[in-house]
Amino acid sequence: MPSASPQLSTRPGWLAKTWFRTWLKTWLRTWLCLGLLCPAAAIAAEQLVIDYVISNSPQRRAWLGVIDQFSAANPDIRIIHNGFPQEQYKRDFTARLRNGRSDLAFWYAGERLGDAARQRLLTPLNAELLALLKKHNFDAATLDGTRIQGQVYGFPLYSYVWGFLYRKSLFTRLGLRPPTTWSEFLAVCARLQAAGVTPLAVGAQSSWPAAAWFDYLNLRLNGIDFHRRLLRGDVRFTDARVKQVFDTWGELLRKGYFLAATMEQEPSRVLPYLYREHVGMTLAGSYMTATLPDAIAHDIGMFAFPTLTADVPRHEEAPLDVLVLPARGANPRARQRFLAFLAQSGSLASIAAADRTISAQAGDATTAMTPAEQDSRTIWQGAAGFTYFFDRDARADLVAPMYEGLRRFLRPPHDSTAVLRQIDQAVQQRRQSGKTN
Repeated sequence: MPSASPQLSTRPGWLAKTWFRTWLKTWLRTWLCLGLLCPAAAIAAEQLVIDYVISNSPQRRAWLGVIDQFSAANPDIRIIHNGFPQEQYKRDFTARLRNGRSDLAFWYAGERLGDAARQRLLTPLNAELLALLKKHNFDAATLDGTRIQGQVYGFPLYSYVWGFLYRKSLFTRLGLRPPTTWSEFLAVCARLQAAGVTPLAVGAQSSWPAAAWFDYLNLRLNGIDFHRRLLRGDVRFTDARVKQVFDTWGELLRKGYFLAATMEQEPSRVLPYLYREHVGMTLAGSYMTATLPDAIAHDIGMFAFPTLTADVPRHEEAPLDVLVLPARGANPRARQRFLAFLAQSGSLASIAAADRTISAQAGDATTAMTPAEQDSRTIWQGAAGFTYFFDRDARADLVAPMYEGLRRFLRPPHDSTAVLRQIDQAVQQRRQSGKTN
């Protein structure tokens, strides 16, 4: 009879010794690799947590490319990056600074940045990093744009201007030129309407695109000093000069110069109306040109908001996007290395190129610029100075009342007196209740 096979149940010692030898070999191989062959992996990777907003696909691809490059050059740092929708991000930003654990966070230059700095929710850039930015040709205006009580609280990324996008071929066909004065602008609107093209569109579903109209009309009529006083809350919205702004705007609305179908849409949904010549012009940020179809990108131009008062200097809306350093960030060394990488690697130029914006590093020009992009740089270079946009420049307690007022004003009968009274009352109520958001 053949001998019986050994039964495991009768050989517990043999089983234990075999299992132990196998486990020991596996354990030694693993730690030999980690400790000798893979020394970087043997060290616990430091984390870097980044919160950001992505506005379009080209921008997203550029950011992910930069993060991948940094990760490849810094394998001892593990990056966690969290993307957020813009409106949600803006609403939750202060709460996230108080309760979150991000090391770097996307934000905007302006009064809202100053609020966060004064509440000690942010850490300023240190002397070493400021020296590096100066060495690598960061535009001084972008650093001054985030300077609060003598300290710089934002690592500048890029800027972009607002202006009117239009189809060059449509203007040529109708014998029109980009207007530089308000009377010329009104003549262009009248000519477009007579040709069966609605002159203007504004995608105001989220209100903020309409705020660009208010900012520009106020800047062109009343100047930057008054504009800043109003947005600081030093002047009430019932002031006669503010009424003049709304009355000037209301004239365009009552003439039917705005395409009603676009009022309840987002800005990205407005551009196809421009492509198809249903509208002649739309006031937009130059970043919108990143989404232009290749087939018509050469036919889209941009011109500056026209002059209304001859002796008022031409200031432009030019939002500045930055990275800030949350005070609760747990990895200061990692974020210092990441910001140094951004300053030294040319990454900002690639991001600006993807997003059709202007890099904060002087001399970092994108290649193969579209006509609209070239026009936007001309507008930026000719400005007497910059504002950063209503919801970035205004006191926090002004934003919600203003946006609600804009929604009402864009609907007939476009009653400026009633709307401004509503805005003023809402602001006063919020101040009395201590509500700031």
